[in-house]
Amino acid sequence: MYKRLGCYCLAFYIVRDRFDLILDLLLFGDIIILDFVNIIDLLKLGVYMKNLSIKIRGIHPKQLQYSLLEFVFWATFAAYYPFVVVFLRSKGFSNTIIGTIIAINSLIVVFAQPFWGAVSDWMQSIKKVFLICLAAAILLLQPVPFISSAVFVGIILALVTAFESPLVPLLDSWVVQSIKTEKSLYYGSIRLWGSIGFAVMVYIYGKIIDIFSVNALFLILLLMGCLTFIVCVRIKSDRPVTSNSANNLNFNKLLKNYSYMSFLIFAMILIIPHRSAFIFLPNLMELVGGSEGELGMVFAIMAISEIPVFLYSKALISRFKPVSLLLVSAIFFILRQALYLVVRTPFHVLLVQLLQGPSFALFTNGVVYYIDELAPPELKATAQTFANSVFFGIGGIIASYVGGWMVDSYGLKSIYLVGFLVSIAVVLLFFCSLGINKVLRQHSVDV
Repeated sequence: MYKRLGCYCLAFYIVRDRFDLILDLLLFGDIIILDFVNIIDLLKLGVYMKNLSIKIRGIHPKQLQYSLLEFVFWATFAAYYPFVVVFLRSKGFSNTIIGTIIAINSLIVVFAQPFWGAVSDWMQSIKKVFLICLAAAILLLQPVPFISSAVFVGIILALVTAFESPLVPLLDSWVVQSIKTEKSLYYGSIRLWGSIGFAVMVYIYGKIIDIFSVNALFLILLLMGCLTFIVCVRIKSDRPVTSNSANNLNFNKLLKNYSYMSFLIFAMILIIPHRSAFIFLPNLMELVGGSEGELGMVFAIMAISEIPVFLYSKALISRFKPVSLLLVSAIFFILRQALYLVVRTPFHVLLVQLLQGPSFALFTNGVVYYIDELAPPELKATAQTFANSVFFGIGGIIASYVGGWMVDSYGLKSIYLVGFLVSIAVVLLFFCSLGINKVLRQHSVDV
């Protein structure tokens, strides 16, 4: 015991940067002589702690703040996004009813995201709107486990979606605009912590479902939501105020932007098969003999695969144009649909999720910067939220309602076959539209 206490004391002095080696420690009247091996180990620990401390002190405050916010935010909603269908299935609802509920939620997204984006631009504050939406979404979710009626569950989830759906695009816009003036910071190095938080917690949540039930996640949502709220409040920086008056916001600038609108159409159609595959992933796991607990592992692998893409996003953005990243991600979206057609075991499904990084994560990286390039300064948040409302709103309506109908009518694999063919067609069309856009820009310059 004395020897152990001596080690602790020496470690304390080393961590405090006191590297003068103390071999004789007087503890309770006895002299403790530390052996050479312990001294070397403690010295290594001290050096490691010192280097770690130096690295942490050298990290930009915004990097720490927004990385922590991304981590706790995605750790929170890892208890919601992947398990909505699991919860609805636990209520005994059919695939058509589940698809209808999610389609209604997607319809809400179409209006809610642009609305809150415009409110953010009008208030010249993303933080305030983010806090309002976060608090409302978490509180509205709490009575859901106690309701058995499909109608009332659908109504409450629609209200939740009205506040929850703008959170991701608002957070993306907040991060991008806040770090834009900091040359040492980039979106991917911050966003990767969201993937880490999601990966760690979605695996734990899957185990919790196996031990208890999916209803246990709602209490976790409340606790984690409070933590996210606290972290958000402690961040002092907000979006930079533009020189344009809020009264001069002109949404028509976005609608008349050919590059922006053509991209929205492309991205929406590309995301539809991906959303269908995501929504009915629990069905696929059941089809190949997997459990709901294994579903947590699948979502964890999905999130882990995003980390390398976000980690090296600075190099990718520096070397390639955002639109190039989008086209490459589209190829991997197509590959995922093809592989879903041939999976036979839970392990096969898990392997397919390794493509989440080069598909969805690469798409997310590219889309944030591409939209930020195209949008006028006073409409940055609106452009991000409106784009997300198109991808996950209109696209989500088609993906969930039509997807649910196809699963019930033609079987699960039908959504992957149709998704594969549609994805190929829309990528080819978007590639052609880039040439048209180039011609239009050249014509405007000549005029």
